[in-house]
Amino acid sequence: MNMEKLKKNNKGITLLVLVITIIILLILAGITISSITGDNGIIRNAGQAKEQTEIANEKEIVEKATVQAMGNNKYGNIEESELQEQLNKETKEGKTKVSDVGKEFEVIFNESNRYYTVDKDGNVEGAYEIIEDKYPGDITVGKNGEELDGNEKSPYEIWCIEDLVKWSQNSSIYVNSYIRLGRTLDFKSNLSYTNGKMLGCNSIEELKELLTNTSGNGFTPILNYNGNFNGLKNEIKNIYINKSGYAALFANANNATIKNLKISGEIISKDGTASGFIAHCYGDNKIENLENSCNVLGYKDSAGIIGIIHENSNIYIQNCINNGNLNSDNGNAGGIIGNSYAASGGTIINFYIYNSCNNGNINARTNAGGIVGSINSDNQGISKGNLYNIYNIGNVSAKSTGQFEGNGAIYGQLRKDVQLTIKNAFMLKDSNEKVGVPNSCLVNNEKISGFDYVNASILEKSYMQSSEFIEVLNRYTINNQDNINTIGWSKWVYNENNFPTLDSKIIWNGTEWEEEI
Repeated sequence: MNMEKLKKNNKGITLLVLVITIIILLILAGITISSITGDNGIIRNAGQAKEQTEIANEKEIVEKATVQAMGNNKYGNIEESELQEQLNKETKEGKTKVSDVGKEFEVIFNESNRYYTVDKDGNVEGAYEIIEDKYPGDITVGKNGEELDGNEKSPYEIWCIEDLVKWSQNSSIYVNSYIRLGRTLDFKSNLSYTNGKMLGCNSIEELKELLTNTSGNGFTPILNYNGNFNGLKNEIKNIYINKSGYAALFANANNATIKNLKISGEIISKDGTASGFIAHCYGDNKIENLENSCNVLGYKDSAGIIGIIHENSNIYIQNCINNGNLNSDNGNAGGIIGNSYAASGGTIINFYIYNSCNNGNINARTNAGGIVGSINSDNQGISKGNLYNIYNIGNVSAKSTGQFEGNGAIYGQLRKDVQLTIKNAFMLKDSNEKVGVPNSCLVNNEKISGFDYVNASILEKSYMQSSEFIEVLNRYTINNQDNINTIGWSKWVYNENNFPTLDSKIIWNGTEWEEEI
């Protein structure tokens, strides 16, 4: 009996061990399979390593060909034909294709479906994936055919020039929508188009010619936008607008959020206001991380970011840059805002500009300012401006002067019931070795009722370009955070033999510098 019982127990133990062994093997197998095929598996990592090697090789080929092309030109320039010839020597003929797209060249590798850009100075950028939108002109369908709802969780998407044109032609349909830009688009690049079947055109070349020919009107601005647009840190390159009335990417914005976009090209209004991004602004708007490199010409007000702010508006602007040259034939011009005008009794304009700057040259018939051209009130309206962590190093000039006209490095005009606060700012005073700094940068002078160089500390250029001055700016940032809203102040960074700049990714959170991911 005992022997029989022992045999049964041994069988039970053996079976249990077998089951446990099988379970362990299955677990190990699962781990092994996952390590091979998972998101961070061996196969995936090997594929990524192979792709990175291919990209490094392609980029090296482009860089070598670029150096040779520049070296063969007696002026050191890059010619499309010469660059193509050098690429053919580095690869087999037909492996690459070069296209001149204005200020840069595109180099396409046909087999890998990737391309690189080469600017006129020989700088190589990339790699970029060549993307073909299967549904050009329909922003309600994603790149892979998925249906989009135009809300925060499922925003409409722009993937090609045809999508952008369709949006501008049907602005009223998408007026309150969430929309995002899926990739960088270049009006002069065939790679940014899909089929060109838009505006009566039947080919990419035909549509490109219509939108970029400087004898025409170019792109039609987007009207009456009230939604949320996210450029996802992409660019719109070589845009061309030449029209009567409002001229900008967005003709007007009302209670909108517009963020994370760069733009370059040329924008002209024959008889109205022109701007890189928004011509006329109404209501509550949030403007973030915009960079204008368009040259802008307005008959009336002209600006890099917003042409004119209208009454009963609250505008929050942060991390915005103007690099474009701005001109106004018959009005005001400013790097960030051209004009703020509370025209009626009881109306109020509040605007806040944080962590922003102007690098472009600004010219106006009446008032010109590196940040704001004119801050104006009339008939008991009130304009309130708040400029924190800003600078201007562009040349600023106005063609005429009068009682309420003039020019200044930060702003051009203050008129009647205006309240202006400037904190932590610097600007060029003139072309010599002096630089003007509002004294709120150095002492606790919260409000400036009027601005001239008497109310500024005049500092030597060498000091302004020193690490010591960076410490002054950042110390003020840390000690004088603003409690009006939640926008953080960016960190000033040192550039050897140059003026300080702002790093929009590093914010003082009240306790320490924090880098945004």
